[in-house]
Amino acid sequence: MIRTLHRWPGLLALILVMTLALSGAALSVFPAAERLSTPQVEAGLTVADLAGRILAAYPGVEQIRRAPSGRITAFWFDDGTPGAAVIDPATGKGIASADPDPVKRWLTNLHRSLFLGDAGRITMAIGAVAMLILSVSGAMLVARRMGGWRRWFAPLRGPASSRIHTGIARVAVAGLVLSSATALWMAASTFDLLPDGAAPPTFPTEVSGSTGVSLAAMEPLSVIAVTELRELSFPYPGDATDAFTLKTDRGTGYLDQGTGELLAWAELTMWEQISETIYMLHTGQGAASLGLVLGVLA
Repeated sequence: MIRTLHRWPGLLALILVMTLALSGAALSVFPAAERLSTPQVEAGLTVADLAGRILAAYPGVEQIRRAPSGRITAFWFDDGTPGAAVIDPATGKGIASADPDPVKRWLTNLHRSLFLGDAGRITMAIGAVAMLILSVSGAMLVARRMGGWRRWFAPLRGPASSRIHTGIARVAVAGLVLSSATALWMAASTFDLLPDGAAPPTFPTEVSGSTGVSLAAMEPLSVIAVTELRELSFPYPGDATDAFTLKTDRGTGYLDQGTGELLAWAELTMWEQISETIYMLHTGQGAASLGLVLGVLA
């Protein structure tokens, strides 16, 4: 029974599983490459310090984002013309284009959906199910062949092709189980099958009505390290009813642009935290070394 369960999903989903594995292996290189090419912030740098440097270089800045790799990107308007760049946190100035890598984008679309939208996402989720079945049933077959789970890494006997297959599987199966299980979680999240949707705080009904507080005087920005930052959005120019929007790895909040006061705050829910951890484990974003290991196992 186990052998049949192992054989037929592998044969029926052969090309699909290979596409998943090979595209995933290729994508695993990008988080490490981005990490190595990204200038890292100095110890103790706060969001206020970073935002102040970027604002001095780009007075029309409207948003600052920090990726899990540490890469900081700024978006601004200059006389009505939009601009964006990867930022050196030491100077606040752009050092590279913010345009997405076309190769990475192509591989991501292939890996997620085969360029087929939601139908492709469902197809790739089926591929992840097949990979999970292959991995679990294969592990059971290896344990049976070796004489129990405790003899998992005992010397192999039999034909060379069988020894190679089993030898590789004994090492790769942990990564394949992790990758396929996290892929299914992400697919469920994509189709809103999990209660992990973002729940931002309610925008404040009352603000000070004033503008122009310096970033250094905004206490929340002065105590939060850049390493915790995800996104800082500036108020719309000339709109005294708007506010700063701050997103960190702990939650989201609104800051008054006239006083710097924290007007509202919402912590990440447990489901959001779990989904973000799952995303990190699957993509390697924020854990580049793990991503490379999973890529090799794939």
